[in-house]
Amino acid sequence: MSEDNDYIVTRAERADGGEEDALPLSAEERVLARKEADDEVEELIRSVSDHADGLTSTKEETVCARKLRDEISPYAPTRLEAFRTPPYAGRNCCALLGVSYFFAAFFYFVSFGGSRTDGIILVLVALGVFVFGGVAAGSAFLGARSAVKNLYPKKVSYNVFGESVPLAKQKGDRVVVIASNHDASPGSYFVNFALVRKVAFIVAPLSAALFVLFCVVKICVGSDTVPKITSLTIIPFLNSVAGIFVLIMHFSPLQRHARENNGISTAVSIVVYRKLLASPELLPEGTRVCFVSFGGENSAHAGSRAFAKAHPEISGGVALVIGDIEGSRVAMLKRDALRGVEYSSYAGAALFDAVENTGVDCAMPPCDGVKSKLSALHGYAANALREAGCDCAYFTAKSYGGNAGDFRRDDAGKLCSLVLATVVGMARKKWEDKDGEIG
Repeated sequence: MSEDNDYIVTRAERADGGEEDALPLSAEERVLARKEADDEVEELIRSVSDHADGLTSTKEETVCARKLRDEISPYAPTRLEAFRTPPYAGRNCCALLGVSYFFAAFFYFVSFGGSRTDGIILVLVALGVFVFGGVAAGSAFLGARSAVKNLYPKKVSYNVFGESVPLAKQKGDRVVVIASNHDASPGSYFVNFALVRKVAFIVAPLSAALFVLFCVVKICVGSDTVPKITSLTIIPFLNSVAGIFVLIMHFSPLQRHARENNGISTAVSIVVYRKLLASPELLPEGTRVCFVSFGGENSAHAGSRAFAKAHPEISGGVALVIGDIEGSRVAMLKRDALRGVEYSSYAGAALFDAVENTGVDCAMPPCDGVKSKLSALHGYAANALREAGCDCAYFTAKSYGGNAGDFRRDDAGKLCSLVLATVVGMARKKWEDKDGEIG
């Protein structure tokens, strides 16, 4: 095998070339190939490290996008694709939840100043503001398109897009998309973000449930005695303050609090893209290889949605999406546990082959249960590409429980070999099944 092909040996290659022509790499060859990938990833991370904390539509994010464009341009035509998005969508809508809660609490406490009838009406108003405001802000927080679309003002953000050949040279629907994102995630006003998140997940739902309960109790029993007024004001006040505080303080929209993008996913995706550019024979003939680094992805997945809308030709293609890589325990998610979006019917079999051929471990969790749904609250970049018609392999190494392991320098080469083998296997399996042959 040539040096360009030393990352993978797929089952399809064994079928085509015979056992003697597709023997696995020797230990020395595998170590050398992965060391080269380690070096490339480290160099790429270093090159964008000064601009890896850019939030959506900030100057830092734009500079990072330009830097990535310059890194990729020598290998293939690359450009920036602008789109408009509300920078405070997604996670930053947590503050809107706090604001709606504040107004609901305001009407609740004002209800103590009038007659029994007036009080009931004002409590109903408080419940209405709480429910409808919560649904509106909550939908934007979770990234619902109808809610995000109406958030203003919008600002410009950029996707970085590169391609191996022009669209005209693509054979049918044979396109492979290598994707990640370069924008940073909103941080917190407090240093220990993990603790803030845990407190918010406990306090906010509990506070909301208690607020509704107190509203119902006040409607039923009234507030015509001192004990009733005392019990229905002091405890609800403390409860409301706690809920509003954790919602507003959960995420910070300020650039100085941004959680710096570790750059690993972006660097790995670039290395894999370069590998496919240098070795087009790995894919079926006529396959167009595209690279995209999403901007604004942490604002309700604005980048991936804008890309899918701008590139309808990706329908029927294959996508490799690399999410947050914060540890060494890599997993490939089969679906969005909260929304039920199935990513691919080919990815699972391709991953099994990739693990066998590369010797790199990878989990494929069941994607059900409360923990998986909480992790999928804001969705994934793969959702937009899947909805656009791509079969997606979505890789991540992130755990809110802190058990993702430490990402070491030599994990980069392993990850490169694993994801490359997976996306090549997906492409071969998909178009072999469809056309009855491998290009």
